[in-house]
Amino acid sequence: MSEEKAPPIEEKAPAAGEKAPPVAEETPPIKVELNGGRGGRRRLVTALAATVVLVVLAGIVYRVLRRDPDPPQALCPGLTTTHGDGFALTPHGTVNGPECVGWLIDDDYRFGSTDTEVNDVLGRIVQENIRVRDDPAARPYVRIGLLMPMTATQGSALAAAEIRNSLQGAYAAQVQANTDGPTALGDARPWFQLVLINEATDQSGWRTAVDALVPLTGGAHPLVAVTGLGISIPATAEAGKRLGELRIPSIGSVVTADDMTAGDWMFKVSPSNRQYAAALDGYLDSLDTRKPVTGFLVWDRNPDNYVATLRTALIGEFGVDYNLDQHNQGFNGSKPPHDGTPQLFTPIVRDICAVDPDIIFYSGRDRDLRAFVEALGHRGQCQRKVRPILLATGATGLTITERQIDAAQVGILDAASTDLAGWRRNVAGTPAEYAAFAKQFAGLGFPDKSLDSGYAIMQRDAVVAAIWATRRDIAAKTAANGGRADADRLTETTNGADVRNALFSSANDTVPAASGRFYFREKPGNDLWPLGRPVPVIRFGKAATALPAPALLPSAF
Repeated sequence: MSEEKAPPIEEKAPAAGEKAPPVAEETPPIKVELNGGRGGRRRLVTALAATVVLVVLAGIVYRVLRRDPDPPQALCPGLTTTHGDGFALTPHGTVNGPECVGWLIDDDYRFGSTDTEVNDVLGRIVQENIRVRDDPAARPYVRIGLLMPMTATQGSALAAAEIRNSLQGAYAAQVQANTDGPTALGDARPWFQLVLINEATDQSGWRTAVDALVPLTGGAHPLVAVTGLGISIPATAEAGKRLGELRIPSIGSVVTADDMTAGDWMFKVSPSNRQYAAALDGYLDSLDTRKPVTGFLVWDRNPDNYVATLRTALIGEFGVDYNLDQHNQGFNGSKPPHDGTPQLFTPIVRDICAVDPDIIFYSGRDRDLRAFVEALGHRGQCQRKVRPILLATGATGLTITERQIDAAQVGILDAASTDLAGWRRNVAGTPAEYAAFAKQFAGLGFPDKSLDSGYAIMQRDAVVAAIWATRRDIAAKTAANGGRADADRLTETTNGADVRNALFSSANDTVPAASGRFYFREKPGNDLWPLGRPVPVIRFGKAATALPAPALLPSAF
């Protein structure tokens, strides 16, 4: 069978004055033999395969040698760019999947949160930031950061309700500060924007988020402090240390682990676990003849700064008197990571039944307390007559109910940062600023139950501490300028270092915190835990409320 030839291409002569086009060098055609049987077909396949390999290799070499120096940047869902005027975000991989970490001020982005109540408060903070930016009176303003997980998943550092309550408290402080005329927070200047800083659900994005803050530390509206910081885990202390390196003071709102320290730049507004244990010891001593005689320690063995330092504090206060080195057992808590099955309390309850202690010291998280108390309800299985037993711990915002406590014949003594139930009734020792805060909080449309966890009031107080110190610093500079010649006048602005210095005061000049006034002492140092603030011991359950009401003891070290 002959091959059909294509008709010849007619060549036209160039017009007058035109140059003839260059003649391409003729390339001899590749001749492929089609009727050579199986051998010919093998040669055809081999030739085609070799050609494909060469093309692929050529493409790889081209991409390596001619790689785009600016590849497209990964984006956060819903954004066309990760950086802009008023926000800087970066996609970040976590054990819970990809998340967006970084900061925003006046861009109405919700960090991927699907919680409508959280998103509502995020939006209100952004709108307040815009109001401050666009203020017709052009009042001076600075910025305070709120560093924490902004979204929640199963097992995340903060639950959705804790995130929502923290944002509500921070927003309440911001609104109180951004009003005309002096308030309990000092003079009406400057005003404040809140920088919302997401460090991911497990706080693993803290470094990316913190390092992105560097451009905000200068300019006319500097970032002067960062509050929040999440919970008592290593990432929190590392974030505080890095902020200190950037000369930005940090103020933890709910951290209590005694090892949450980062030099002279990481302040805390909650009592420490050691202060919790001291408050419990003071209360038990006050019981006199009704003081428990025998005890047992139950502790979470997982790598968790909060439970580990609480165990150390409880042993330090009660170890000798209650022979806790002989009477104790560990368990695996449910907060990840955990090396073993969580909440296996049956063997512990058998030991408690055998020892029959007057009081149990519990060093674990609230998320495991209900399961432990329910297990204690079965302690009569060792044939002993069940009698009420006390359980002492240190935590804020316990979620177990009185009904669950009484059903197990347990009474709980809890050293805490807040006593919302008591303060609502205006019990003796209720902080002077609490009622005004609760009224303002309700006026913002937030439900009263949002105060129960303690996160709203503690985050409010962390932001208030930064506001108070900022205005205290500027007031000191204004006073120093009185009578000075213009050439010698101080610039009445502030920065992170000056705000950090202004956080130090005395018992005569205290932060107007709704959870109780406090101050920070520079020397002798106490790792920047608050001094002078109340440490309530709250009684839950009939076995505890039958005991005398505790005196309100201030933190003293």
